[in-house]
Parts: sequence; C-alpha cells; structure tokens
Amino acid sequence: MTRLPTDFQLSIKEYLADSSPLHRHNYFELIYVLEGRGIHVINENQFAYGRDDLFLLTPTDSHTFQTHVQSTFCIIDFTASFFERVSPVGEDKPELGYFFKELEYIFQNAAKYQGHIEMNEEDRTFSGMLVRRLIREWGQQVFFREIVLQNLVFLLLNIIARYAAETGLVSSKEKTANMAYEMIYYIQHHIYDNDCITLDQLAKQFHLSKDYVGAYFRTHTGKTIKQFVLDYKLELAKTRLLHSRLTISEIAAELGFTDESHLNKAFRKQTGMTAKQYRSKRPSTNT
Repeated sequence: MTRLPTDFQLSIKEYLADSSPLHRHNYFELIYVLEGRGIHVINENQFAYGRDDLFLLTPTDSHTFQTHVQSTFCIIDFTASFFERVSPVGEDKPELGYFFKELEYIFQNAAKYQGHIEMNEEDRTFSGMLVRRLIREWGQQVFFREIVLQNLVFLLLNIIARYAAETGLVSSKEKTANMAYEMIYYIQHHIYDNDCITLDQLAKQFHLSKDYVGAYFRTHTGKTIKQFVLDYKLELAKTRLLHSRLTISEIAAELGFTDESHLNKAFRKQTGMTAKQYRSKRPSTNT
C-alpha cells in the first residue's frame, strides 16, 4: 500500500459556524459536503452549499467557507503523481495516473464550472454513496483496499466527467445546433493518438468530407482543427509543468511533440516564454 498516498489524499474537515481562512492549494481538490450548510466563496463567487454538494477547485482558486451551521467536508487532494501517466504495475493494481488521460478534460475545463459541480438528484445520491464508501475504505487495512479505493475515485471522476461532457465544453445552444461539441469531445479523448485526430479520421468519424469537416469545425469554434489540437496539447503541457514531476522531454514525448525543442518553440509562440520559464511559476508550498 505504498503507491496510493502519492496519487491522492483523503481527509475529513469540520468547521464551526464561522469563516475559514481564505486560502488556496498547489493541487486540484474535490470537496464533498457531508453535513452542514453555508456559503462557499470561490474567487469571489458565492455558492450556497448543503449536504451532498460537490466542488472542484484548481490550484489557482482561492476559497473560504462561511458556515451557517457546523459543517463537515470530505476533501480529496490530487497530488503531483496523479498527473504522471504511467503504465499499470499489475493486473490487480492499476495506477490512477494511467487512467488520468481518460478524464483529463475534467481538470482542463475545471475553470468553466467556477468550482461548483451541479448534478441531478440521482447523481448527487450516487456520488454521496461513493464518497461515504471511500471514507470507510480509507480508514481500513483490508485486502484489496488499494484497488477498491482507486476504482471508487475513478468512478466518482467519471460521474463528474459525464457532467463535463454534457455541460462543460460548449453552450447548450451550440450543443443542440451543431456537431462541434462532439468533435471537441472526440479530439480531447483521443489527444494522445495522432492517428485518430487527422482530418481524414475526423471526416470518417463524423461522416463528412475531408474538406467540409475542417471548414465546419472552424466555423463553429473559430479555430482550425490543427490549431485546436495544438492549443489543447499546450494546455495539457501547462498542467504537467505546474503539477507533475515529469521532465520537459517526457512531457514533449507524451504529447506527441518531436522533442523538447519542438515543444519549446510552440510554447514560446503561444506564451512568450519557454516551458522551463513557465514551470518556474509553480508554487512550492501551500498558501
């Protein structure tokens, strides 16, 4: 049971009827409300919270709780190794980092939620069951504890991923009016396989001509497919630079760049700085 704590940490926190200090973290954080009610202030946005509410915070978010009654929260922190895509170490022990690429758009689009994950009643109830089971498993030393914990977290993230897929990428008007939503979803899910996101493959996937698929995507997103893919890969690179221990060469290879120089050239063109300079912005401690 040595790998799990490096992937995520689970804690229970209680606040009395008062405000917690304004603070931020240098990692992604899921907060589930077990009991209580009050106001959750995230980047000056106020959300009334109650039992079974769920929040997803990014490292750039500042937040505080203004509790109306004593409140209890389950907090899951995703640490650096969660963002390091590795191979499973055994059939009975998959690594969360290996699965991260399947759920990456949750974190890449987290800012669109403003921190609050709104779910229907059925998903709220199911998520609550998963979190409470996570808490029980976390406090036990039993056979298969690690694999159960990993699968519970993975399932919880998939529930959030469904929400992200349905509401987080484009507006509902765009979603009902065109296929751009499905194209974005497809590209983000296949971003590690360049063969799946060529014009030819996209045309085949969406039953359009090669010429039309590119024009259609640009009309509805304002970007060419090539530019969208590059921009998304650079956003993934930024996440890894700030929140993983992967070297720049490893990040370049993982995201399909020829080498570190190729990544740096694209990175400098978009941000005005090299990948190494961008990584230097990484916070070293919690504040």
